[in-house]
Amino acid sequence: MSSEQTNRHRRASVDLLEKQSNTSPPTPAATTATTATTTTPPPLVSRNSMVISEASSLDTQTNEKKENPPPTEPSKDMKEVDVERSAFHTFCRAHPFLTGWNHEDWWPCWIGLFLFGMVAIAVRYNVPEAHFDVWSSNPFDSLKPQGNYDLLVLFPLQGLLVWLAMWGTEAKAWKEFPKGYLVVYACSFLSKWLAAQKSIKSASLGDSIWAILFGAIIRNAMGGKAMPDGRSKPLPPWLKVAQQTELYIACSLVLLCINFNVLKPLAPRALFVSWIDTPTLFVVVAMMGTAWLKIDLQTSMIMSGATFICGSSAAIALAASLGAGKKADLPIAIISVFTIPSIIALPYIAKAIKISATVAGAWFGGCVDSTGAVIAAATIYGDTTAVETAAVVKMVQNVLIGPISVGVAAVWTQREERRTRELHNSLEDEHLRAKSDFKPVPYRTLLWSRFPKFVLGFVLTAVLFNTAVPEQDRTAVNTFSFMVGEWYSTMSFVSIGLGLQFHELRREARLLLKLTALYGIAQMVDILSTLALSYIAFELF
Repeated sequence: MSSEQTNRHRRASVDLLEKQSNTSPPTPAATTATTATTTTPPPLVSRNSMVISEASSLDTQTNEKKENPPPTEPSKDMKEVDVERSAFHTFCRAHPFLTGWNHEDWWPCWIGLFLFGMVAIAVRYNVPEAHFDVWSSNPFDSLKPQGNYDLLVLFPLQGLLVWLAMWGTEAKAWKEFPKGYLVVYACSFLSKWLAAQKSIKSASLGDSIWAILFGAIIRNAMGGKAMPDGRSKPLPPWLKVAQQTELYIACSLVLLCINFNVLKPLAPRALFVSWIDTPTLFVVVAMMGTAWLKIDLQTSMIMSGATFICGSSAAIALAASLGAGKKADLPIAIISVFTIPSIIALPYIAKAIKISATVAGAWFGGCVDSTGAVIAAATIYGDTTAVETAAVVKMVQNVLIGPISVGVAAVWTQREERRTRELHNSLEDEHLRAKSDFKPVPYRTLLWSRFPKFVLGFVLTAVLFNTAVPEQDRTAVNTFSFMVGEWYSTMSFVSIGLGLQFHELRREARLLLKLTALYGIAQMVDILSTLALSYIAFELF
């Protein structure tokens, strides 16, 4: 065979290879037709095959190089992060006892107990607590109290403790937490400052409303327009890491002191008002929201518990027990807004129907959502006895957080464990079942993982408060500790605002209306039932 024929066959082979790479694989019929019409001498077939195989191997090597680029040298920042993580894990392995407690569920306990100890020491040395005086025209009049110098220490200390928690749990972008904390604390400061204005305070527009509003303004200003898929742009990491709603509220709950000596005289009647109807109505209204309003059971339970127990603290505790932390934001925002009519209206209704101060105080304590709102309503009523009774009833009701959280965690965990076991057993293939992710987790393990650990901190603080703190210091420690906890509570409301995107709320308008309707039903039932129980407990007995 001549060299010209050989070259012609080689060019035909290359053309065939290019055609195969640029087009889809030929059908069997086309392949058969091509084979039938083309006859190639045996020596040339082997040469062409060699050419094709060589070209194919070259293409394969090229593709492998593209798909598997050579490993790049890690950057200096990545090396530093790896070294820091390695040092941290080495430290944890050297101290195994600390490893189990270095979890986001436990950090509210450590932060709250540490601050409680610092508060007890400060009171012992006659350090006054910080508070904003009421101001009318000059805002700087609010900063005159000497105790406000505490904020120069409290501001960095609270942030440092949360930053330590972020470092310990290796939260994403934890190094940038100080920048975000400055924004959250500044909004909290402005909220408290604005809420101290005379006209605003008389309208019962507390710092929680302004904190949510400021947070929402920042969120929507930074988020801009919605993305093509309808979702909002995420917060930058330096601000997202400071949006710790659950952590802030949990810390404030741990710092809530319960004085057993104050409870003793009124405890039986306060228990009657707070504990008789609350668990029953909590379950009934939650089921009503699911059956009638078609709200998912978790959200309905969080809304119901927040209404009947103690607002945002109960919402966070129940969300932790249900494993649904993000579902607490909307109920907390609704309660913060719609508590205002109760604060203003109930004192005037109490005077109009001419009930006694003790009955009025018990009524406020049992049906107004948060502790601060209860004190505000009793103050508007204008009787010291009503304020004291309202505070005691609310303290007794706050204790319900523990038992109800544990009960909800137990029931919900059992429900999940049963469903997971049923799903696991429904897999017919034994090999697939062995590799399945739906393996049932032991009930006790799942219950412990769902149990809100900050409830233990709340109980321990109450025990220490009534045993370790001298009796003459308890009133001051209670006030000081409540003030510190309120700062964390206000920061949690800012964090809730940072999660509210207006165009997303439009998409969730239906759920928002349903939750508002459920809150209205629950609040009306709570007001009527608590009034009846308060009258029976404090008037008839």
